[in-house]
Amino acid sequence: MIWCVFFKHADEMNDADLEKLIADGDIIIKEAYVALDRFNWTEQELMAYEQELKRIWDNAAVEEAKLDAAEAKGIEKGREEGAKKTQKRKP
Repeated sequence: MIWCVFFKHADEMNDADLEKLIADGDIIIKEAYVALDRFNWTEQELMAYEQELKRIWDNAAVEEAKLDAAEAKGIEKGREEGAKKTQKRKP
């Protein structure tokens, strides 16, 4: 039923109407509304949106690389400490 309302009235909806429609937690309706709204964006708005997405993805990639490096460093440090403890135990 929600989809029927969405398809029939999507071009008339504002953000408040959308919030009422997705009150039951149907996030897919919201994503469909945003995708449909994108067709009305100017070229400048679309470029700004794409640049923001790229910035978000770039930041996520940098954070993931930092996390991977920190994890590798932690593993190496753990191995070194383990090797030292093993050396101390040997007579």
